Amino acid sequence: MRFFTKWIVFLLFFFTRLFGQDSDIKRLIDGELKMTFPGIYFKHNSTDYAVMPYTADSCFKYNGLHIKDINDLVIWRDSLESEKLTQQRIKKLKTELRKYKVTGIHIESMGEKQKISRRTMEMSADSTEIGYLLTLNSVFEIAKTRLPGEVSVKKHKKWQLPCWMNLQLNKAGRKRCKMERRSMRERAKK
Repeated sequence: MRFFTKWIVFLLFFFTRLFGQDSDIKRLIDGELKMTFPGIYFKHNSTDYAVMPYTADSCFKYNGLHIKDINDLVIWRDSLESEKLTQQRIKKLKTELRKYKVTGIHIESMGEKQKISRRTMEMSADSTEIGYLLTLNSVFEIAKTRLPGEVSVKKHKKWQLPCWMNLQLNKAGRKRCKMERRSMRERAKK
């Protein structure tokens, strides 16, 4: 009798844990992990577009109309996909964007970074959910904030112009120049 109750408790725990993971994944997909406009999603290990609730042309049209307001364009990939595939996707995206008179843009590859971790994907047992999560990992989207890049701060040797007057710096360079001067004044006070 004791063995029988232990066996029932074990099975109860096992099945609760097994189905609990599936419900967590379904909750994530229903709540957080959805395709968002104007992101363009790719099939796993392919340059073909995935099935989206909207058309890829509408995303290209949106990007073409709002290109001046967009800070950065980034492309994500799954850890099982290669950087060569990402470059092929970027090339395809740029040719599509040329149809909407968008030229001279830079699409930043996020490299090894992933939107959805492998651990989250392995929690699911359903192959359609795994396929959906892989599609969410391979996406071209608009970054909401500017990605940190190399900002050059050119300094004059003979005289130092105020940051707001220095035309050699871009907006980020002028901001960084102001921050450096502020920190130098604070260090001088101490």
